Amino acid sequence: MNEKCPKCGAEFSVAVIGGGGICGACREPIDCPYCHETVREERTTGTFTETLIKAPDSLLSQHLGISDDDWEEMGAELNENTGNNDQMTYCYWFIVPEGTSDEVLSNTGWKVGQMIDNIPVELVDNDRGY
Repeated sequence: MNEKCPKCGAEFSVAVIGGGGICGACREPIDCPYCHETVREERTTGTFTETLIKAPDSLLSQHLGISDDDWEEMGAELNENTGNNDQMTYCYWFIVPEGTSDEVLSNTGWKVGQMIDNIPVELVDNDRGY
């Protein structure tokens, strides 16, 4: 069976090893193989093995409401907002480039040449810090 982690969005498959016994069933956890959080528990006489099918999109892409593939295809340059002192990054920003797909523009409401700013530092610097 396939699962999707509600915490990180990873897709993975679950298989039972040694199940099918007549007694001794107990609740075994089904853990996300990406973020290692318990997704749910199920009664079995065996154990579960989880295999990652698809890693989730980056935190940056999730914040922007697009996929990692969309971000790559856009080719946008992510810039640091360091204020006046250039010693600390406050947030990130980018300009929506020409050639951005109509689908991305429609889904996000962006316009070519628009500045997208106030992207939190932790989404870029610590992406997927599991």
